[in-house]
Amino acid sequence: MRWDERYAGRALTTPAPPAAIADEPSLLSRLPSHGSAADIAGGTGAQTLWLAGRGLSVVAVDVSPVAIDLTARAAEAAGLAARVSTRVHDLDEGLPTDVTGLDVLICQRFRATTIYAQIPDALTSGGIAIVTVLSRVGRKAGAIGLFHAPPGELIEAFSGAAVHVLQHREADGQASIVVRRT
Repeated sequence: MRWDERYAGRALTTPAPPAAIADEPSLLSRLPSHGSAADIAGGTGAQTLWLAGRGLSVVAVDVSPVAIDLTARAAEAAGLAARVSTRVHDLDEGLPTDVTGLDVLICQRFRATTIYAQIPDALTSGGIAIVTVLSRVGRKAGAIGLFHAPPGELIEAFSGAAVHVLQHREADGQASIVVRRT
């Protein structure tokens, strides 16, 4: 599997907040320090570890068993294993049906338009989702690939949903949105 090859041989990751909110104190302060969270398409678990370090119980979901193993090992090494559970799941099939009641959901650089509508449903009232995808905005035409979202994709997907948009940005080849379920 190509994702296993991508993650093979990587060192254990360190905690990192999602780039969309890393420099936004007002958004960081809105995130809970307890409850449940999911890191969807979490790769090697940088956001998983960050959420667990904040005090949340986190389920890390990725299609790659290699990435999930790295996440579990990094959680153990950081003393966060009690707050982290891991799951191999192909998100092309949608979100896992039992990943619900979330206070926070993070999905970084994974674009599957089929899961956009499922994200608000996975959140509790007041729960926050942070979604970042590769974008065509700010990219040269020759540097645009299949996984680059067209302009406005995230704001369109989450407008009218049972969420309030806290932040939306599109620039430099990335689009991100932060929403709170109403």
